[in-house]
Amino acid sequence: MKNVQIIPLGGLGEIGKNMTVIRYENDLFIIDAGVAFPDGDMLGVDVVIPDFDYVRKNQDKIRALIVTHGHEDHIGAIPHFLKEFDVPVYTTKLTAALIRNKLKNVKGATMKQLHFIDETSKIPFGKCEVSFFGLNHSIPDAVGVVVTTPIGSIVHTGDFKIDYTPIDNHFIDFQRLGEIGKNGVLALLSDSTNAEKTGVSLSEKTVGENLETVIHKSKGRVVVATFASSLHRVQNLINVATKLNKKVIAFGRSMENNIKIASKLGYLKVEPGVIVPNKDIKKIPEHKQLILTTGAQGEMTAGLYRMASGDHGHVELGEGDTVIFSSSPIPGNEKSVGLLINMLLKKKVKVINKGDIHTSGHGNQEEQKLLLSILRPTYFIPVHGEYRMLLKHAELAETIGIEKENIFLSEIGDVIEINEKEAKIKEKVQAGSILVDGSGLGDVNISIMRDRKRLSTHGVAVIHALVEGQQVRVNIVLKGIVGKYEKTSLNRAIAEKISEKIKEGKHLGKAKKELYEDFGDIIHKEIKRKPMIVFMFNVKKQEKKK
Repeated sequence: MKNVQIIPLGGLGEIGKNMTVIRYENDLFIIDAGVAFPDGDMLGVDVVIPDFDYVRKNQDKIRALIVTHGHEDHIGAIPHFLKEFDVPVYTTKLTAALIRNKLKNVKGATMKQLHFIDETSKIPFGKCEVSFFGLNHSIPDAVGVVVTTPIGSIVHTGDFKIDYTPIDNHFIDFQRLGEIGKNGVLALLSDSTNAEKTGVSLSEKTVGENLETVIHKSKGRVVVATFASSLHRVQNLINVATKLNKKVIAFGRSMENNIKIASKLGYLKVEPGVIVPNKDIKKIPEHKQLILTTGAQGEMTAGLYRMASGDHGHVELGEGDTVIFSSSPIPGNEKSVGLLINMLLKKKVKVINKGDIHTSGHGNQEEQKLLLSILRPTYFIPVHGEYRMLLKHAELAETIGIEKENIFLSEIGDVIEINEKEAKIKEKVQAGSILVDGSGLGDVNISIMRDRKRLSTHGVAVIHALVEGQQVRVNIVLKGIVGKYEKTSLNRAIAEKISEKIKEGKHLGKAKKELYEDFGDIIHKEIKRKPMIVFMFNVKKQEKKK
């Protein structure tokens, strides 16, 4: 019996790292390839990407990589993906430009087969067809995807909200959505990020009006920290600057790049002279400056933190300045944002981080229910969010009449198989996270993470032994360890253990594993820590007696 398989490789039970496979027979379509950002205990990890193992095993079946929009959690893993897989990429012009910018310094990653699409595009792939529909999000050119197969259509929303007064006048085509629903939706995968929030999300237009009020009341220099990828917010701020006769100065590499790319392609409307190069900031009176910067999440390397710490080459904040946080802290970043706000307040900077000066790019419950009501899928798979969000979205689907047994709260790697009669989770494929060290030295495996955690918690013990016959001299150096210890007795105990192995006739190299365990016990007894042990030895040959 013919079937469609839906395999989430990311974006379930987590924020970010979105990647989904839709497969019909030998046609395999990949939707998005994003990153997640590391937790605080992922020492030395820069980004987290999906495990490509399933894709790797089926790469001869890949027909396309389809990208819904240009946010990092949907495009961030593409440079890693394209280093390994030379496949056609289908996406909108702005998203393609943002991906190309990411590929500039990535050796071996290129979009050789790039195809531009828009919300009216329809592309045949053998027995399947891929088409698109436009939705609102916090970045222009966001699209949902329809994969039409001989047994029915699979719809993936990407990230979305329903904004009835969009700042770019790009209104959702409800007629198109109605047609998709009328033709029948076999399965819907839909954004669950704001499933816990009641009502409807705030319109970006309202946020712009509120920002204008706040900025108008500010007498000195105004700094707005927001996400560089929130281009509708950036457009709002450019509009406010134009109306209030201020100049926009952008700081932060991603902010500068995104403004440059979006302006060049016409996605940002900017009157001549409104944006001033940041090197010319000193020429602009402070009360005329509207500074857009990265760092709304408290990142120590971003523009706002450097301004607050006095380590910024162009801006040092002080009394009379106003800093507006036009963003919400990502879960886990609350502490770093709080520390940054305290730094600003100590400088007598006015900080505004409350009020309707930010809105999400994700729809609330009423928007999610509206989309479900229009599309009326037979099967529903909530995606993009932590488990509690997926669960709430599933409950919302039940309220609009989708049968509970037709709703799948799946996990990463689950193979959801749908045929003309039923749907079920058939099996599980290898899936999960690959930790990437941005040094370029490769992926970070579990053993490396274990070593890093041990180093951070217990420190390191470097043991050097000089062996001459039956005589053993030891020097131990402990780093990253607080506490008093008797070095002489520690050296003696370790030397005795080494001597025991020698007397037993064991080769020190082959006995290293046993020695590591013995050393660990000795050190733990002395200092109540289990440091990483580095053991080196030199065997000095004894001179033969004449």
